Amino acid sequence: MEKLIDKIIELEWMFFGLVRNEGGRASCQDDWETFRVMRRSQFMAWTVPVLESWLDDLLTARAEGRNPLTEKYGYMMCIAAPQENRELSERLPAVPDEKKVISRKIIDRLAVQNAAFAGRYPLIAGQARPLRAEDEREGRMISIETYQTGELWTYSQRTLELLDAHLKDLETGGVNYPELVIGNSLRQRGFSSLEEAEGFLASKRNGGGSR
Repeated sequence: MEKLIDKIIELEWMFFGLVRNEGGRASCQDDWETFRVMRRSQFMAWTVPVLESWLDDLLTARAEGRNPLTEKYGYMMCIAAPQENRELSERLPAVPDEKKVISRKIIDRLAVQNAAFAGRYPLIAGQARPLRAEDEREGRMISIETYQTGELWTYSQRTLELLDAHLKDLETGGVNYPELVIGNSLRQRGFSSLEEAEGFLASKRNGGGSR
């Protein structure tokens, strides 16, 4: 599984480096360590079938001369500001209705879990993007909902179906997916648990510790 994750991250990093921004190359495109931690945190919460399907999507995109990371950020821009990005929307691959339906299903499932996570770990959640698209404000960070939708639209139908089934299994088992992903990220950053990270932020807010 580790080698599979590494292969996916290597491909995504290659695609990420080729994304063209209006204002020139972004600093995050040269921040390998942050990129690696963030993507690994997500993929560690997936199953091997979901990972294999996404790897196949990436390889297919490369063979077809497409950049799924460019498409992801393009979709995000079109979702966040559709009127301003009408021309961009026409250049992006059309998203079939069946992909939009299952993506919406996944987003709605995750929205409930993200809200539950925020209720349990408010200080950690407060460091992240706003949860829903309606919480976005002009000039502020794009929401988790818009970010996730843009990414989901780059997945194949098969990957979406496998991911949805996995998330449903986690939900049935009482496992909160955002807790898995964010917990993975924090452990890679030196925290032993979500509770430790929440406590650290509380102490920092009150003028205590540093890390």
